[in-house]
Amino acid sequence: MASKSNGRRGSLVVQLVGDNIEQRATVKVALQALGDPPLDIIEDETKGHAPENGAEHPDVKMVIFDGSEDASLDYLQQQGAQSPRPVLFALVNGRSAVMIKRVLRAGADELLFLPLDAGEATRALLKISEARWKAERREGGVVVSFASLVGGVGVTSLAGNLGLALQSELNKRVALIDLDLQTGGLAVFLNLEPEVTIMPLIRLERKLDSIQLESALTKHPSGMYLLAAPKRIEEGELVSDTTVATVIDLMRQLFDFVIVDCGDHIDENAVAAWERTEHLFYVLDQTVSAARCAWRFIDLFERMGLTTLEPRYLLNRHMPAHPLGEKQIETTLARAIYARIPCDDKVMERTELTAEDLFQVAPHSPLARSMVELAHRITHGNEAAAAHESGLMSRLFSAFSARS
Repeated sequence: MASKSNGRRGSLVVQLVGDNIEQRATVKVALQALGDPPLDIIEDETKGHAPENGAEHPDVKMVIFDGSEDASLDYLQQQGAQSPRPVLFALVNGRSAVMIKRVLRAGADELLFLPLDAGEATRALLKISEARWKAERREGGVVVSFASLVGGVGVTSLAGNLGLALQSELNKRVALIDLDLQTGGLAVFLNLEPEVTIMPLIRLERKLDSIQLESALTKHPSGMYLLAAPKRIEEGELVSDTTVATVIDLMRQLFDFVIVDCGDHIDENAVAAWERTEHLFYVLDQTVSAARCAWRFIDLFERMGLTTLEPRYLLNRHMPAHPLGEKQIETTLARAIYARIPCDDKVMERTELTAEDLFQVAPHSPLARSMVELAHRITHGNEAAAAHESGLMSRLFSAFSARS
């Protein structure tokens, strides 16, 4: 399939099937005007057997009912038996209940009425694009991202400790990516002095292979790996979202879990990571400023339209007796707290002074147990893998309701 040069979602390949050249042209113009999702449109005037023209298998076949209904229905049935099977759209004139039943029974996945309504067409195609992208993202390892809009809440320590829990306690292959490019805190937290960083990879982008990637990683004594932030602050400006996308796509093929520290600011690099993320954790603590920033994040995220991703909220350094309690924060955000990570300053101080990690210093501490529990939840309780909804019948009911 065709892919966009920025490393994000590829275009959907849509094949228009219909005998009427003018009607195909009208539909093509309407689809080209949608803009999102990006489409590669090809045409086929025959409604016989699937054409063998050497082209790629389309993601979507749109069968235009332009007068030869029986031929169109037969074509739908033929295509439904193909392997691989494309998503089948039926484009029909009028809203005859009899024709709608025949189209559905013939195997159409989606039904659109002519002339095309831009909103309905966009919604149907975006659903296919998002479903395909979601399936592609789930090939290979799981990506977990940590983010916040306020500094000092423990984004880096949570990313590092979750990696340690997955690697040391659950025996998973883990890699960490430090996208807090100016601070570079993951190397400090893990007591590493990387000789190499992400910088050699920025010139490779699409040419990147596993050998080049592995040469840029630094191994931690626990067995997990770190792709470190640049050594110089100004070099962080050279890291693009294309590099981030390419690196994550490759790393998930090599590791069970890829954990991304996005730091305390949002940019194109963070969004590229989120687009490839199964679990996005927003971190806050029991302060008014953290709660306010969380509200700003919620507002921004809802406007970004990442419909396949639902952020989870982690309450770090949790103190049950704190005046700003968990329930108050949940009420303020209108969001549930996914997990509470207890405050344990003494243990964290010991890890810094001894240059050892959490599971060496205090493997049975409440802090370590909470990280292991979080690791188990994301390993065995992937709530994001819910079945998708077709939405077809609800649209049909709406269509008939509009007539009555």
